[in-house]
Amino acid sequence: MKGYYCVLSIIAAACCCQAVGAFAPSHYAATQRRRILHQRAVQNDAAEEQPQKNIFNTLRSNLKTAADEGFGTRARNVGDTMKIDDIVVPLCSNLEKRQSLADRGVYPGVEYLICDIYTEEEVDRSVSIRPAYPLRDYLERSDWPVTVGVSDVPLWLAKATYEAGTAVGTLMLAGTYLSIAAILASFVRIVVVPSESMEPALQPRDVVLVTRSILPPRNGDVVFFNPPKELDEAIANSKVGKAAAAENVQVVSTKGKQFLKRVVGVPGERVGVFNSNPYVLLECIGDDCTYRVDRTGEYSRPDMFDDESWNRISPTINTNIHEDTERLDRGEYFVAGDNGFRSVDSRVWGPLKQKYLFGTAQWVIFPANHFGPIQPGPFSVEKGLTTERN
Repeated sequence: MKGYYCVLSIIAAACCCQAVGAFAPSHYAATQRRRILHQRAVQNDAAEEQPQKNIFNTLRSNLKTAADEGFGTRARNVGDTMKIDDIVVPLCSNLEKRQSLADRGVYPGVEYLICDIYTEEEVDRSVSIRPAYPLRDYLERSDWPVTVGVSDVPLWLAKATYEAGTAVGTLMLAGTYLSIAAILASFVRIVVVPSESMEPALQPRDVVLVTRSILPPRNGDVVFFNPPKELDEAIANSKVGKAAAAENVQVVSTKGKQFLKRVVGVPGERVGVFNSNPYVLLECIGDDCTYRVDRTGEYSRPDMFDDESWNRISPTINTNIHEDTERLDRGEYFVAGDNGFRSVDSRVWGPLKQKYLFGTAQWVIFPANHFGPIQPGPFSVEKGLTTERN
């Protein structure tokens, strides 16, 4: 039995040795694989960064060279100093000469490799050249390289100078376009009509050209403006706003939105609202008064807002002034939608201040069947105020 146990012990020990021996190389190999994979990842990251560094280094070097040799037509002509294996770029501004050079295989703006240089007494210096890279099929020739006199080309540029000039020119052109775009954005807007509040003059999804106001807007103009704080206050004080506040629900803000409305009254005019229609008091002779009335019509839910929104003798709501029609102050405009049924406007939140104005809508530019100047509003001059149009 002792011999039997000894044999088992020897076998167990051998198995353990084999297991350890098998595990050790396997663990070592896995560690090596992880190390190799990590090294490859580092190399790949470095390889990705290297082209970017090379691009910037090349551009910096080219700009330095160009700064020394000049840009464009003022750049140094390397025709007399170019050597074999140099890469140069021929340039020519004369259209007839450009065509003549192209017929001989010399294309202005293309990089050429100098293959050989010929200099003979009393003979113009000539160079044998071929493109430094493949060209389009219709530009390729079977007789590369071609020989051309150095003086036949008005300007030979070094490759670095040409690339730097091209980069600077591209940046300047891009900067010019961006500047023009910024200026246009400051003075011109293309606006899509979002709602029915200006029907029938403006239909939903009409595209309108708006120009920044240089002169003050006039009566009848359609203005484009940012929402005044009084609008948010009016919404918050409406039935919907109060109900939302009672239930701790956030009311949709007008922040970031912009609106189109028609000017009903300008600074200095006496404005009021009668039966939902804004009006301007033009003159009174005795008890006979003449009004300019904007027949916008009643809002779809007049009960949502204060009763003063639809009947008052002042442009500003909740003023408790009932003796006379108040005048609009300097920089204040009374605005309303042509379709009062769908418009929340100065009837609800009072005069619009100048600081909220961007500009005036000029034309409908899309769709084609609506193209043209914006139609006039529903104004009428009336003797006395009535609920119906006279």
